[in-house]
Amino acid sequence: MEQKKALNKKKLKVLLALCIAVVVLTGIGLFVYIRHVDTTTLGRKISVYGMDVSKLTVEEAQKKISESFQNKTVILNEDGEDIYSITLAQMGYSLDQDTLKSSLEALQQQRKQKFQIFASQRDYTIDYQILKDEAQEQTALAVENFKSKERTDSTDAYIRYSKKKQKYVLVKQVVGNQIDVNRLLSYVNDTLDEKFKTELLSSDVQIVLSEEVYRQPDIEASGEMKQQVKKLNSQLKKYRSTTVTYVFGSETQILDSDTINSWLKIKNNGISVDKDAAAAYISDMANKYNTIYVPRTFHTSGGADITVSDNEYGYRIDQEGELTQLLEDLKSGEAVSREPVYSSSGMQRNGTDDLAGSYIEVSLDAQHLWLYKDGALVTETDIVSGAPTAKRETYRGAWPIAYKASPFTLSSEEYGYAKTVNYWMPFVYGQGLHDAPWQSAFGGDRYKTGHGSHGCINLPEDQAALIYNTIDGGYPIIIY
Repeated sequence: MEQKKALNKKKLKVLLALCIAVVVLTGIGLFVYIRHVDTTTLGRKISVYGMDVSKLTVEEAQKKISESFQNKTVILNEDGEDIYSITLAQMGYSLDQDTLKSSLEALQQQRKQKFQIFASQRDYTIDYQILKDEAQEQTALAVENFKSKERTDSTDAYIRYSKKKQKYVLVKQVVGNQIDVNRLLSYVNDTLDEKFKTELLSSDVQIVLSEEVYRQPDIEASGEMKQQVKKLNSQLKKYRSTTVTYVFGSETQILDSDTINSWLKIKNNGISVDKDAAAAYISDMANKYNTIYVPRTFHTSGGADITVSDNEYGYRIDQEGELTQLLEDLKSGEAVSREPVYSSSGMQRNGTDDLAGSYIEVSLDAQHLWLYKDGALVTETDIVSGAPTAKRETYRGAWPIAYKASPFTLSSEEYGYAKTVNYWMPFVYGQGLHDAPWQSAFGGDRYKTGHGSHGCINLPEDQAALIYNTIDGGYPIIIY
């Protein structure tokens, strides 16, 4: 029995020794294995940019990382909908293999130097270089790939006239959704570059498209355009508030704002006045109020109506000059009151009446003169006019008195005389009113019997003085 117990005890010792040997050999084997793994691969419990590369050699990890990067999917989302997806490989993206291999080898060496029996999970970032085939990327992101969605063009900001608001308004630009290839490429590249910093390998990339990738308007609303709208509306307001009152003595003609408004040519790019319409208005006004160079109908002191053809007294509107002045007036925004621009003007007027009660009237047949001022008869007198011959007769017509002179010497080489008079008032072609002390009588038929003048109207001296002191240069004289 004792011998049996001794035998069992010996067996236990052998078994224990064997167990200890197995444990030791296992530990040694495990250590050798761990050492082998950590020296021939990247090591245990290691990831790069979130990808597990445990127990992979540099070459195996390089291949896995490269393939994972190129298989990464880029998903383009627009208005909440995925409209296009493509891999990085299809876009022409890849990792530079030399750089990747060098980075992994450096990581392996780093891990070797920090050998640990009991490893803990650790994620690493390494240096990398991305290669890109730009031509392939442009093809992958070509506009043709985004035609599944309805596209609209962008519109520029512009100024327009609103008939509803009756004023100019600034219409702002509108960004459409037409893809701008250059903008899309830049936006995708920038987004990917940012994503790669933290998610080089982990997940697919979703890129949300916005106005940043659309074709932008060429013209955007600006402060300058706002100022232009303000300027246009200011000018429009002035045109609409301007009136022009034309003064013809005590009579006026009003160019009202409604008429002016009908002349306005309002376009989106500006305001202009219909010059033809304005010129037609001025022409009508000239036809009504011009009194010179047209036959003059005159009611004589004797009660008859006569017409004088040679009419060189009165008013004539300078239509071109008036148009220029009117166009300036219309910009003022004021109530303008003035006379028209005249090329010829008389002494005074009352509407179409350019005598207004102040004129000299001469009847050659009656050999008589009347002087009126402000509607009242100042004086009347007999006269002696030019002899009734072709060279000496007094001209019939209407003229202004050119000027006054006292004394004045009348002379003629043709007729060989030189006579000084006290009161000289010429009207046309060397003819004029003057005193004639050499005349012994006035009126009747003296002008026919050898006492007629060379065209001047001879007056008694007292009457010549009265007329001279009553009138000024420009006073109208009508001879018939």
